[in-house]
Amino acid sequence: MFDVKMNEEDLNQFKDWLELDLESISWEGRFLEEFHVFWSELFLDNREIEFYFLRLELMRNKATSGPLVTWFNWLREKFICYLFLYKDFSIRDLAKVSQHDEKTIALVLRDFFIERYPHMEEKLNDCFQVGTIVSKNLYLKFEDIKESFGLNSGFRGSLEEDVLTSLEVTLYPDWRTICELLTKMNAESKVKIDSLVKKASFKKQVKFFQELALLFIFGGLLIFTVKVVNKHYEDYLIEKISLFEPNFFWLDKSLSFKSKDPLADNEVELSYKELEKLEAIESKNIFKDEGKAKRYEVESDVALTSVEALPRDFTVADLEQSEYEEVKKGGYRDSRYGRRKAYRVMMTSVNPKETKQKLLQILKFFEIKQVDNVKPGTSIPGGLYFNLYVKRNNLKEFLSRVSSVEESTILESKTVFGGPYGTNKVFIWIKNI
Repeated sequence: MFDVKMNEEDLNQFKDWLELDLESISWEGRFLEEFHVFWSELFLDNREIEFYFLRLELMRNKATSGPLVTWFNWLREKFICYLFLYKDFSIRDLAKVSQHDEKTIALVLRDFFIERYPHMEEKLNDCFQVGTIVSKNLYLKFEDIKESFGLNSGFRGSLEEDVLTSLEVTLYPDWRTICELLTKMNAESKVKIDSLVKKASFKKQVKFFQELALLFIFGGLLIFTVKVVNKHYEDYLIEKISLFEPNFFWLDKSLSFKSKDPLADNEVELSYKELEKLEAIESKNIFKDEGKAKRYEVESDVALTSVEALPRDFTVADLEQSEYEEVKKGGYRDSRYGRRKAYRVMMTSVNPKETKQKLLQILKFFEIKQVDNVKPGTSIPGGLYFNLYVKRNNLKEFLSRVSSVEESTILESKTVFGGPYGTNKVFIWIKNI
């Protein structure tokens, strides 16, 4: 892949693809001939891809004017996009030939496509996400995007609002210096570009081994220092701390110790029995006290068996006992922790994105509002979630439609935090399976 060379036809195609305004660039045509000479000397035909990136990097370093530096950066980014579109390069391939990291290449390509397809920004962000070196997106090619998104192959290199296509680069003072440098480099036939590339690569390898050697030296010194310090500290502790070692050879075994008023054996046994009885009695009292103690715990969620278990009037339901507790449980719920009811819908899905689109249509139909700035369908590890305010008069029908999308469980709980008047808070969690 990396021995691909650009012939004259490819270079002319790239130049036409940029849609440069040659009249503006050459100051209304006054320096048009000089610009053509510059372009032909910059992009020599039948050279490898690394050669062009090396030339562009050299020109950018020689430029001293800010706009001219920006123009060379823009030209390099356009060259990256051209290779991606028309030369079947992947993100990793472009990173190697341009000597830039994969994240920079992915960012350039992402911006290029978003400018032309702003409505697909979310999909393009996922497509060009290369967070790790093992990401499968590193091997992404244009054909993959074309098939996935149904894109056309005819892309314009520059848009109307791109001002760098008409930048008057020939007017800057360092432009002539750059042109002379290119002419000198091409005139020196003895200097081979391939040898320059190898030399630059050799310098990088030498620098790498130098840094590696320094790392080993500093690591060895650090380990040696730690061992010496530990040894001195161990000797210090041995000198300061002395352990007691018992000696049993001096004990006199002929000595015996007896109490003045020893108890009889039966008295001792009786005392032990009395102690056992007292312990048993005390143990029973402890359990009795625990049975009398009152426990106050925060209630847990109530799982509704179906949507029909929801109350008919949600306004009254916030002030009365739930139908689930009256019919199913036969008990009551302590309302000290809030009177307003909130609902959670726990849902599993093998295709969370498709389920998200179905739910968004339901939200649009009922004109559901989001809580705070949490966007409905926000991605989190393990799935998606929705945090919503639903009008009470639409709540039952809304939950019915939501539960019909995928198999789900509806949980009912009480809360002291309420939303706008006449609404209930509904939390939807879509777990990816």
